[in-house]
Amino acid sequence: MEPFADREYVEVIRRALWCRREFGRAAVMIGAGFSRNADPVRDSAQPLPLWPDLTRGLVERLGLPPPNTEERKAALARAQETSRALRLAEEFEAAFGRHQLDEWLRGQIIDQDHQPGGLHLPLLRLPWADIFTTNYDTLLERTAPHIVERSYDIVRMPQDVAAAMRPRIIKLHGSLPSNPPFIFTEEDFRTYPRRFAAFMNLAQQAIMENVFCLIGFSGDDPNFLYWTGWVRDNLGDSAPPIYVCGLLNLTNSQRRVLDHRNVTPIDLSPLFPRSKVADDKLRHRLAIEWFLLSLERGRPPDRFSWPLAGPPFTPPSPEMPLDTPPLESPYPQPQPEPWYP
Repeated sequence: MEPFADREYVEVIRRALWCRREFGRAAVMIGAGFSRNADPVRDSAQPLPLWPDLTRGLVERLGLPPPNTEERKAALARAQETSRALRLAEEFEAAFGRHQLDEWLRGQIIDQDHQPGGLHLPLLRLPWADIFTTNYDTLLERTAPHIVERSYDIVRMPQDVAAAMRPRIIKLHGSLPSNPPFIFTEEDFRTYPRRFAAFMNLAQQAIMENVFCLIGFSGDDPNFLYWTGWVRDNLGDSAPPIYVCGLLNLTNSQRRVLDHRNVTPIDLSPLFPRSKVADDKLRHRLAIEWFLLSLERGRPPDRFSWPLAGPPFTPPSPEMPLDTPPLESPYPQPQPEPWYP
């Protein structure tokens, strides 16, 4: 595997992740990009939407100029700007009411048309102190019963925080189908620190106590921008760095902007260029798989397990390029003693 600049940050996360036996000192926040790794349950199922998809849907619902006009082309181009999604959601609520906005969102995210994919099990098998998510879907909760290594408590509302024990899956922005409000409009984000103070405090405590990693976010994702902004506003200079991982394709200036926001990027783009993997969706999946398997390989040998070396590491999927294997284990893997001399 060719070296890449951000390897040291992967090492930081996995050392924190495996520093304790039950769960480590690393927490993760999952964004919409991770849900794109879900498996459809039928051929007609539409992929779970990203912010640009929701923005285009709102533009259509609010009314576009007729097809094949310059106005329509300009509107669709503006729909690519994910920062417009919150303003459009605000307009939708003003025009049709909050109930209709929530119903429209349920229609865009058909949760039951998808089941957890090949990356959900590896994610939840890692010993995270907590898993936060801004996603409305239930893929993480549906994965949790299949994890035998640990038991996750699900936190869907601030009232659940007091009774839940670590490790937890914390639904920060609502949960389908019946746990609104779904945090979606400009006003939702503006008032979130006051209305959901328990979630804010929980996330800030997790950031202060753990190495904190974000997966499935783009640099212009509103959830990413607001959460990192709230951390800076509330924790100031005492805030530890937050790591964001994925195919980020960052320029030097974009990396400097993240550094200024106290966000440390782990950009996997150099490991998975299009010359190795042409399909963008597959590239994103393989990059996150590489990251999760590299974290798994940070597990130290367990002298209480048999065989002594512990369970074998998860093998990479067949699509993984042969020259880009996950990071190797930092520990020598001992072999069990023979039964007989």
